[in-house]
Amino acid sequence: MKQILLSYLAVISIFASACHAEFQVNTRTSRDQASPAIAADAQGSFSVVWSSYFDDRSNDIIGQRFDSGGTPIGGEFTANSTTAGNQSEPAVATDNMGNFVVAWQGPRSIDDANEDIFAQRFDANGQPVGGEFRVNDDPNGRQLHPKVAMGKTGSFVIVWEDNRYYPQFDYYEILFKLYDSNGTVIEADSANLLTQCRYPDVAMDGNGDFTIVWLRQDNPNIILVRRYSANGTAKANPCQISTANFFTITHPSIACDGAGHFVVAWNGNPGPASQDNILAHRYKFDGTALTDEFTVNTTLTGTQENPDVAMDNRRQFIIVWNSEIDPNSNIRDIIGRRYDELANPIGDEFLINTYTFDDQKYPAVTIKETGEFITVWQSYGQDGAENGIFGDVGPKVGSADLTGDGFVNFCDYSILADEWLKSENPLRADLIDDDKIDEQDLIVLCQRWLRPCYQCSEVDIVGNGKIDFKDYACLAGNWLEKGANLDGDITGNGIVDMADLRALLFHWAQTCE
Repeated sequence: MKQILLSYLAVISIFASACHAEFQVNTRTSRDQASPAIAADAQGSFSVVWSSYFDDRSNDIIGQRFDSGGTPIGGEFTANSTTAGNQSEPAVATDNMGNFVVAWQGPRSIDDANEDIFAQRFDANGQPVGGEFRVNDDPNGRQLHPKVAMGKTGSFVIVWEDNRYYPQFDYYEILFKLYDSNGTVIEADSANLLTQCRYPDVAMDGNGDFTIVWLRQDNPNIILVRRYSANGTAKANPCQISTANFFTITHPSIACDGAGHFVVAWNGNPGPASQDNILAHRYKFDGTALTDEFTVNTTLTGTQENPDVAMDNRRQFIIVWNSEIDPNSNIRDIIGRRYDELANPIGDEFLINTYTFDDQKYPAVTIKETGEFITVWQSYGQDGAENGIFGDVGPKVGSADLTGDGFVNFCDYSILADEWLKSENPLRADLIDDDKIDEQDLIVLCQRWLRPCYQCSEVDIVGNGKIDFKDYACLAGNWLEKGANLDGDITGNGIVDMADLRALLFHWAQTCE
C-alpha cells in the first residue's frame, strides 16, 4: 500500500511539473469579452483577438500579442477603426515572421442589420499596415462568419458566407478573396457550387495553396472541402468528407501543415444536438483520405461541440472543444486530445481549463513547431465581470524528467524501460496518460532527450533576457525560503531548493530570446 501511494504521488508530481497555469488574456474586464481566435508565428509568438463589449459603446475587436514564453507584448490593441455598431466574429492568422491579419464582421451603419466583412493588416511589431478595409465587394445582403489563413511569406485568404442573391430564403454561399503579401487582391470567387452553405473555415500551406471547408445544410447536413492552388485556381470540385448521415452536423474546423496535409473536425450526432460528438477526418496533401471518419471524444454523455484544430509541420495535431457533460447544468469545460502524424491518439482526452466554475466555451487553439500548443476560450465570471478570455499552454503530458533531477537522461530512460509494455494505472513513465508504456511514451522521451525540463524564460528570474549571476543572486537570496510566487522558485513547488539550482545551472550563460 505504501509503495502504491508513493507511486501515485510521484505521478501527481510529474503532472504538476508539466502543467502551466491558466492565464488571463484580456486586461479590461468590464462587461463582456467573447469569441476568441489565436494564431502563432514560426518563432512561437502568438496573437489573440476577441470581440469586446467593455463600456457603453458597441463591440470592438480587441487583440493582445504574446511572446513565445506567453508574456504579453505591449498592451491590448483595437483592430477596428469603424466603431458604429457591433463588430464581432473575429479571426486571425500570421505568417512566419509575425505579420498578421485580423478579420471580422460589422454592420454597414449603426441602424443597418446587414453586415460586411472587414480586415486589418499588422506588421511583426503589431503596428497597423494601412487602414481597415472591406473585404466583400458586393454591399447587398449579409456577409457573416469570416475566417482567415496566411502563408509563410505573407499571402492570405479570407473566407465568409454571403446571402446577397438569396436573402428572402436565408440561403448562403461561401466566398473567398485571396491577397498577396502586400494586400493586393489575387483572386476572388465562390467556393461552393450549391447554396445553403454555412460556417466556412480555411487553412493555407507553406506554398500558399489553401483548402476551404464548410457545412452544407441539407437533409442530412454534410461537410464539404475544396482545394485551391496559390493563385486561387480550384484543384477540384467540392468533395464531401463527412460519411455519417447526421442532421445536426455543424461548425467544421480545418488545419494543415506546411506541405498541405490537413485534418478537419466538426461536431454532429444522428440524434439530437444535445448528444453531439466531435468527429474528424485526416487527409494527405492531395486530398486522399489517410483515415476513415473517427470520433475524437471518449466522453459520450452530454453535448460535445465547437471544435477547433491545429497542426504542426510534423503533422501532429490537437483538437479542442467544449463539453457539457450534464445538459441540465449549462456548465461546459474545455477538452483536448492530441494525435500523432498518422492520426493515432496520443493519450486520452484531457481537461484544459483549471477554473471549473460557471461556463467555459468557444475554444481556439494554435500549435508551435515544438509541439507545444496554446488554447484560449471564453470563461464566464472568471475575470470578475461577465465573460473573460483565458488561455493555457500545453502539452498536457507528463514530464519526461522521471527522476525529478531537472534533466532528461539515461536515468529516466531506465525507469521507462523497467515499465516497458506494462498496462496499469498509475505508471511512472506514462508520459501520454493512456495507462500503458509503449513506443508513444518512448517517442516523448526521445524528443526531450538530454534537455533541461524548464524553458529559458522560466529560469530568467530577473527578466533581463539572459541567465547570469543576477539570477543566481536572486535565487541565493531566497534559498530554502518557502511560500507562493517566490523569486527563484523555478519549479513552482513552493520552496527555493536544489531543483531550482539545477534548472539554473543547465541554462547558465544562455541568452533567452
